[in-house]
Amino acid sequence: MFIIYVTIVLVTLFFILFGYYNQLSVQENRQYDKLKAIVSSIAINIDGDDHTELMNRYSSSEELKNIDQDSIYFKINSLIGKAVKLNSLNSAMYTLVYSEEKDVFKYGVRSDSYIDFKNDYKRYPKVLKEKMDVGGTIPMYESENGIWLSAFHPIKNHSGETVAVLEADIDFTEFKSTVNSTYLRQALIAIFVVLLITLILLPYSRKILRDDDLKKKRFMQQKLIIEQSHREIKDSINYAKRIQSAILPPSSIVKKHLENSFVIYRPKDVVAGDFYWLECLKDPKSSKELILVASCDCTGHGVPGAMVSVICNNALNRSVREYKLLNSGEILNKTRKIVIEEFEKSDDDVQDGMDISLAVIDFDRDNGKTKILWSGANNPLWILKKEDKEITEIKPDKQPIGKYDKLNPFTTHETELEKDDIIYLFTDGFQDQFGGETEDEKLKGGKKYKPARFKELLTSIRHETMETQKVLINEAFNDWKGHLEQVDDICIIGIRL
Repeated sequence: MFIIYVTIVLVTLFFILFGYYNQLSVQENRQYDKLKAIVSSIAINIDGDDHTELMNRYSSSEELKNIDQDSIYFKINSLIGKAVKLNSLNSAMYTLVYSEEKDVFKYGVRSDSYIDFKNDYKRYPKVLKEKMDVGGTIPMYESENGIWLSAFHPIKNHSGETVAVLEADIDFTEFKSTVNSTYLRQALIAIFVVLLITLILLPYSRKILRDDDLKKKRFMQQKLIIEQSHREIKDSINYAKRIQSAILPPSSIVKKHLENSFVIYRPKDVVAGDFYWLECLKDPKSSKELILVASCDCTGHGVPGAMVSVICNNALNRSVREYKLLNSGEILNKTRKIVIEEFEKSDDDVQDGMDISLAVIDFDRDNGKTKILWSGANNPLWILKKEDKEITEIKPDKQPIGKYDKLNPFTTHETELEKDDIIYLFTDGFQDQFGGETEDEKLKGGKKYKPARFKELLTSIRHETMETQKVLINEAFNDWKGHLEQVDDICIIGIRL
């Protein structure tokens, strides 16, 4: 019954509105047809050459005091004035001339005694300029003087060129007021009918409302349960973030050991599968201080990725602290073994793991040389030497830290770099981000950032400080991403040696 009641109300309102807009539309079309017929029949009787001569003869309305001062003005004024009276128009008819220099229309001759000669018509509708050569109508518009309908037609010279337009207006306010009154009466009748139906349906409506109230209470109870669950989940995730943050090296430690560096860490969600890792150890053979740094990308993102990251971080720590490994390839081999052993404790076949770019840095401050041992699992090392124009890439082993069909020992790459050379270790989140403009400028997305564009960015900012590079890389990412969602965690480490 309630549905029937609502349907009756909607149907009644629909027919009232339909009748209202239908009356307006029919009368509007009639008036437009009338205006078009008037301006077209009068415009062809106005001599375009005479009109041009009149516009060139006087510089402003101040020089033209009366309608009978100039014979051409008087002739055109009389012609369009008779048309206004004959067709019972409630507004003056007038000519307009377009000025390309100022992009305005200037008033010419009016049908009444008011002199508006050569005054600017600045806020003209675009259609007036667009269809100046063929004529047309101007959509209904409202001003402080009323609601208006307008039509115009070109005035041409002996060569067939448009030199002006003739425009006629009709004040539509009175008719619309009449229609509004009719609509109001119909609305009052409809309200009366609806009230009558309401009284008839009231007993049934009360029962429906009682049922709805019970449903609403059940819904609110379910809503409270869901909100409570959501708060608990959110609190758990935030606590997980604090735990994950605890395994990341603080910025003070990073700056202490890698003074000229930056770390960009942007999780996709509250917690992340990406993390960065730093250890500072002494080589027992040479007593030199070695700095081990890595950007790591664990399987997934969010909570699952964060759980894997804790296991992988612990495996890295054990490889260097417990097993005293300092060779990058050996560290990855041992880390992989520990990760696989941890996951094999489960009854399920866990295939998760980690991609990594790991560098062991041996600074020689005395001669300005730096020795680097590097190994990678699916993630490369980029080197930007101070004398090179392009980035040198050391490719990783195409296998993860985790279970894989064919496990091979990780390769240890050794390279020697000089002061002011830059190395970049990173995960794939930045390069895989969708964004940028497509061919249709209204649409965004559809393509990845990709390594080539990332290399161009790093090369273009190579001479900036590392802190400035961090800002510029973040800005480039935000500009590329636009309104789109971040697709993956991001971890980028840049080190100037």
